[in-house]
Amino acid sequence: MKFTLKALALWLALSCALALRAQDFEVRIYAAHPPPTIRITAATDAIAWRTCVACAAQTGADVSVTAAKSGVTLETSPSGSGQSAADLYVAGNYRLTPPSGVDAPPFLGDFPLHIRALDGQLLITVTMPIEKYVEGVLAAESGDFKQAESRKAMAVAIRTYALRFRSRHGAEGFDFCDTTHCQAMSWNAVTPQIAAAAAATRGESLSYNGSPAATFYHQNCGGAIAAASEMWPGHNEPYLAGHADPYCVVGGALKWESAISVAEINRALRAAGLTLPNGWNSIEIGSRTASGRAQKLILAGGNPPNIAASASTFRFAVNRTLGWNKIRSDLYEIRNGGGRVFFSGRGSGHGVGLCQAGAEEMAREGKSYRDILNFYYPGTQLVTAADASNWHEESSERIDLLSTNPESDSAILPIAERILTEDESAIGWPLAFRPQLQIFPTMDAYRNSTRQPGWVAASVRGHTIRLQPWIELQRRAIVESTLRHEFYHLLVESHATASTPVWFREGIVLYLSNPQNADAQISDARVSAMTDQQMEEVFVHADNRNDEEKAYAAAQIRVATLVRQRGKLQVLGWLGAGIPAEVTAAHPQ
Repeated sequence: MKFTLKALALWLALSCALALRAQDFEVRIYAAHPPPTIRITAATDAIAWRTCVACAAQTGADVSVTAAKSGVTLETSPSGSGQSAADLYVAGNYRLTPPSGVDAPPFLGDFPLHIRALDGQLLITVTMPIEKYVEGVLAAESGDFKQAESRKAMAVAIRTYALRFRSRHGAEGFDFCDTTHCQAMSWNAVTPQIAAAAAATRGESLSYNGSPAATFYHQNCGGAIAAASEMWPGHNEPYLAGHADPYCVVGGALKWESAISVAEINRALRAAGLTLPNGWNSIEIGSRTASGRAQKLILAGGNPPNIAASASTFRFAVNRTLGWNKIRSDLYEIRNGGGRVFFSGRGSGHGVGLCQAGAEEMAREGKSYRDILNFYYPGTQLVTAADASNWHEESSERIDLLSTNPESDSAILPIAERILTEDESAIGWPLAFRPQLQIFPTMDAYRNSTRQPGWVAASVRGHTIRLQPWIELQRRAIVESTLRHEFYHLLVESHATASTPVWFREGIVLYLSNPQNADAQISDARVSAMTDQQMEEVFVHADNRNDEEKAYAAAQIRVATLVRQRGKLQVLGWLGAGIPAEVTAAHPQ
């Protein structure tokens, strides 16, 4: 075979391809339907292949690969001669074409290929950069999105999921399959809009405590996000808590109905290896999760009677055998009759993490992809690839520190320990969790990650206090005052309910942080008064510093006045019990 410059280039490409880069993923394609044979055709000029890592490279325009007992058999064009090998490594710009009758589309790409055989089937693995992987998954998982910001949010969720669960198939020698078991891929459906969403968020992922977050997502939550622990007992991440999702149901709840015969259910459950009572004839819901989803089902009327089964196990077993849309979620009611079980439900998927229907609606209403991610994964940090690799964690007795420069930044820990103890003593209750301090290395990193202006020294998300650079806090002499304020935020938020007004929470934090200043401002005529409603409107929809500063001053005075009238303990009790009606009625609205 003539060794041309093009062949040399392909040989070098194949040599480089065999060295896996840190941000490359090994993805098993055609995982659901491994073909017995595949044809590899050069899309441009030629492709190169080796039959072992140390073997000499061969080039050509076309090669057919067939699974054999001891490996793979190669047929090349134009000679057509056969060649056997245990493995095949391919590089170049190619097209993979499965044989007719195999339910799988062609694959076009220039990613390094590794092909081997098992039980008469070809196991085909491609090595692709993370951003190409994100594009392919985004095309499959959200190809019908119409809003750019929801596509961006999904791109970040997909990228983060890949970083968190890398090597899910590590025991089999690759990272991910191309099915919904990992993340579905649609490699031939990447549109310019999808590529743009991946490019706009390139390198961005969500981090929690310095590690990639578990960014689960689903199609439609039915208006109720489920906590991860409802679905997977081992997952108790605070950013995957259950909560209402008003955005999901704006366009109308996704309602569905299904009627399945007892005989069909029997067949599906037995195929899943479940043991069933003889002669059962009805199903009842035995218990529900906090989000309202079925948790335990009771198979009744048989022998033995009233056998319990996991609702999620039941759903997977039925859908795997009878079709994936038979039971679309665990949010349903059940009735029995005529030898059939009738399911009336809403939503689609497990309900944990990002709701795609809600994300699309948030984007339609003008929310950014950062807003969407904050809503569905509260408490996580949006970081770039470079940021994520440089964070280090330090700990003191009660506080964790996340920093890119722990040698200098760890000086904050003893100060924080002292101030937390003082705040707990002043407010009268302890903090029930370990707080985390995150110190950003630069002001740009702080602004980009928190979306806070430079005049805001810190902000709280979940259990994390996000701080400007240590040197900046020292320069402004605000280390202690900032920590005191933010620890009070954590303490107040841990006792406040969802209905507690924002102005009241902020006012309490400001009063506790500096009660002398609050008392002085009560008699200061220069501080303009605001109604409760006006303060709440500013805190929820503020868009300029001047309005926010007025609202903060007004909230501080309002709480200081209430403390004078009712006492600190009683006012603090309103965080959980609610502000009495006579208090709000006495204040002009």
